[in-house]
Amino acid sequence: MEAIHNSGRARLLGVSNITLEQLQSLYKGAIVRPRFVQNRCYAERGWDRRVREFCTANGLVYQGFSLLTANRQAMTHPELVWIANRYNRSACQIIFRFALDVGMVVLTGTTNADHMRADLEVVDFHLESAEVKQIAGLVG
Repeated sequence: MEAIHNSGRARLLGVSNITLEQLQSLYKGAIVRPRFVQNRCYAERGWDRRVREFCTANGLVYQGFSLLTANRQAMTHPELVWIANRYNRSACQIIFRFALDVGMVVLTGTTNADHMRADLEVVDFHLESAEVKQIAGLVG
């Protein structure tokens, strides 16, 4: 990756599906450090909190992907459903809003125009800090 970067063919580097230990090792040994971390993010694993904290502390952008498919159980959790009802939003939208509120860049992909619109309808509100903590504590 560094050779590609040094040749000018890549301006910024990123890594995907990496553990905290792998990221720490890479970060220590790299001449050209990654700027992005793209991980599948699971509620049952603490929403990748430790990796996200490392990213924040070191100026890396954390991108969460498969937030919905990796968290089907969390989307039906009574606490999350209650929050969704409170905001008149879907559970999917609450998960995306949560991700944004904790500093993730949300990666989502769909070919369905209605889903695309719904995905974008999370930028006009924020969760309360207590709700963010509730969602952060969900385990499925």
